[in-house]
Amino acid sequence: MYIHGILLGFSLSLLIGPMLFAIISASLERGFRAGVSVASGIWASDVMFLYLVYRGVGVLSKLVALPYFKLVASLAGGGVLLLFGVINLLSRHIPAPTEASAADRLLDSLDGKEPEGVDHNWKRWGFLGYWVRGFLLNTVNPFTVFFWLGFASTVIIPNHWTQKDTLVFFTGMLSTLVLIDILKAYAAKRLRDFLTPHHIRRVQRIIGVLLLVFGVAVIGQAFR
Repeated sequence: MYIHGILLGFSLSLLIGPMLFAIISASLERGFRAGVSVASGIWASDVMFLYLVYRGVGVLSKLVALPYFKLVASLAGGGVLLLFGVINLLSRHIPAPTEASAADRLLDSLDGKEPEGVDHNWKRWGFLGYWVRGFLLNTVNPFTVFFWLGFASTVIIPNHWTQKDTLVFFTGMLSTLVLIDILKAYAAKRLRDFLTPHHIRRVQRIIGVLLLVFGVAVIGQAFR
């Protein structure tokens, strides 16, 4: 279980999006500790979701016991993964570091109007502001919610994982994410130079293929 968690954590760490850019930009703006502050906010959000999944397995188990639930959940989950895979393969949109996210808009609405010359008030909060941004980036991301609900209903429960199995798996996944996020903050400048449109597009295609494979695997469970 621990090895499986490491593999999933490594796969998730390869995703290119707002959270990766947030860690890199924070490290470039205010150094390594700012990047780790953003990353630690993301970890805290992940721990919150992991706890909810861990505590909610019993409730989800009752849903899974309903007639045709596994079939519907596998088809729906696999279908969404296939959709994300096709979007990654065909989309020409290249995510940019300066692209405003829902978390940024939420923070800007909470911290009041920025004075002239200040792009975001939360940056004046110090490392706490970076932590809050990381936490919100992960928490308000629809993919995060869908991922954990789908993972619990199509993997944890159908395979009859015990709470110990689930905890070991999550420990491996989270420890991998923490390690790689710290490396991202440390190597921010090199990562920024690497993330050219050409490289981003190549990684998007690889992720698209992986999502297609995972989607087919999940749908395959529906017909076992």
